[in-house]
Amino acid sequence: MLQPEQSGREEWAAHWPIVIAAMVGMSFYSMFTYSFGVFIEPLQHEFGWSRANISIGYTIYAASPVILGPFVGALIDMIGTRRIAIGGVIISILAYGAFSLNDGRLGLWLALWGFLSLAATFVKSTVWGAAISSIFTRSRGLALAAVLSGSALAQSVAPVVGNWLVANHGWRFAYQAIAVGWGGLTLVLVVLCFFDARDLGKRTPKESMGWPTSKPAYDTASLPGLTTRQAIRNPAILRIGFANLIMGLVGAGVTVHLFEVLVGTGLSRANVGEILIAQGVAGILGKLATGWLLDRFRGGWIAFSSFILQAVADALLLYAWHSPPIAVLAVLCLGYSAGAGLQVTTYLCSRYAGLRNFGKIYATIGSMMMLGSGFGPIIAGRIFDVFGSYHPLLIAAIPVVVLGSAMMTGLGPYPNFENDEALDEAQEQAELDRGTI
Repeated sequence: MLQPEQSGREEWAAHWPIVIAAMVGMSFYSMFTYSFGVFIEPLQHEFGWSRANISIGYTIYAASPVILGPFVGALIDMIGTRRIAIGGVIISILAYGAFSLNDGRLGLWLALWGFLSLAATFVKSTVWGAAISSIFTRSRGLALAAVLSGSALAQSVAPVVGNWLVANHGWRFAYQAIAVGWGGLTLVLVVLCFFDARDLGKRTPKESMGWPTSKPAYDTASLPGLTTRQAIRNPAILRIGFANLIMGLVGAGVTVHLFEVLVGTGLSRANVGEILIAQGVAGILGKLATGWLLDRFRGGWIAFSSFILQAVADALLLYAWHSPPIAVLAVLCLGYSAGAGLQVTTYLCSRYAGLRNFGKIYATIGSMMMLGSGFGPIIAGRIFDVFGSYHPLLIAAIPVVVLGSAMMTGLGPYPNFENDEALDEAQEQAELDRGTI
């Protein structure tokens, strides 16, 4: 584990290449979501599929981590993140490029999403966040913000690049080009630069390119934090998990279909691609601003103020008909909220759960978010198929977002695991003796 006496500046000086590699890795993972919208219309036009049927593929992709996420989290705790990330990137490149083989059979479409969902589990935020949390202490909030800005980068670039590739070279080439180009860059950076505390602890000064390696061997059992049993009974962890579940349900429904939501306001597809650049920029600002605030203030109200902007965005989208300024404002609010959301969840999980079993606990919370995210897009697609509009979706999303935002307040002070560890162990042993757990 990183020595606590290091300042935030020293942490960044030693480990900034890891942050860059993790940020690009996060962007590659997020690209699967943010490129989805540009393929809906071409696939619907070529194969005659409904938008609900097209969205079933994303549901498979988003729901699979509910089963696989905790397994990957446990694997992180056992072997670290580097080998998982390298293998995950390679398989993800193959899985995403394979979408170009789709021949109109809905069964093949769903099978391809199943393959991608398996691959993407090994490059999701759990992997990148666990590595950063293991080596950053003083500046953990800002470091996580920088890494998770990769998703905002994907928000900005994926719709524009994807739409251009589809319009000029067809959707099959678009899948191949994004997989090889984006995925290839990710693989190079991960191989060269991505290491966690476990890796750095095993490397000699010469092998680590001058990075500090004087710390003892990495041992997750000695880290402060909750056990898995404690985490599933912890009120703060449960509230964070449930809030992510319901926020993922409505948030993914709007986000995945956002390209078509904006097209439905009367904007051209080219204009929508340009407007969505603002979403990514706002997402980066949301992550960096939130990271800076989390390093200085309690996270509950920061989470509320960030999440509630999604409700504001949903309300603005209801009135964005032929009004680019309102559409841009809605996209800015949605981008900032999405940028801050994952950042807040990762940070709060590391503070309220600690690092002992961070991989398993955060993966479980992420699985709850992905469970909601899995069903949100198919519900959104079905709403459009039935009503010919996304307005009912936006109306229903507003109160759900308000509820999820409110649940992130009142979580209480951050626990001091190092001081309370002996007491927690004694209490747990007493409960075991009584047979209550």
